[in-house]
Amino acid sequence: MGSNELEFFKRQMESCIKKASLGIVTLTSFLDETKQVMLQVLAKRDVEVCFDGGFKNAEYKRAICKPVDYTGYIYKIKVYEILYQKRFLELTHRKVLGSLMSLGIKRESIGDIVLLKDKVYFACTEEISSYIIASFKTIQGVPIELLETKDRLEVHKEIKEEVHIVSSMRLDVILASAYHLSRNEATQMILDGSVNLNHIVCLNTSKMVDESDIISVRHKGRIYVGTIGGKTRSGRINVKLGFLV
Repeated sequence: MGSNELEFFKRQMESCIKKASLGIVTLTSFLDETKQVMLQVLAKRDVEVCFDGGFKNAEYKRAICKPVDYTGYIYKIKVYEILYQKRFLELTHRKVLGSLMSLGIKRESIGDIVLLKDKVYFACTEEISSYIIASFKTIQGVPIELLETKDRLEVHKEIKEEVHIVSSMRLDVILASAYHLSRNEATQMILDGSVNLNHIVCLNTSKMVDESDIISVRHKGRIYVGTIGGKTRSGRINVKLGFLV
């Protein structure tokens, strides 16, 4: 998220919080985890921020900014299963999202895209659901149908762990090792604002990373920092890094 986008989002959320402090309930579009954290940081004592993504353990969630004592709020989220002929099409997250974006739908109107065994689901805002029902008819030329589900499905994150041997726990060192980059490439990505540490943009290349930290990298994915083990004879550090499969 660039600095201009960051500032615009901050102003939007400050407006939502101000309205909530005056007794007005506001509902956002889907927010990624970075924006969710930013909103929580901005919230005031007399304002409560609640989140829901349509799935258990959802990554993308809508937020409601409301007075603390307000109840009865609705997130306005629809969850659909995509029905399709599996012998003609193999669905992936990228294919589903790309097909939705090709309809002119903004990313913030779409929540998580979930692949559970042999079924594929996605969440969207209720406001855009009628257009999706009317327009989302094919993926890569293969006909599809949408079936709304009322079940509360759970998102399972399958993480592949790798052991990396690094010279230090600096952010640039971990990033370079995780994605097989040069130190200069990792440094530039951090300085460009492409790296989040625990969902907050981090521009400090020498920031020390610890166990349970989450490093998000634009266009590359996410790194989960696991156990930091002992040192090798040469003084290098063993660390487990997890990657979403």
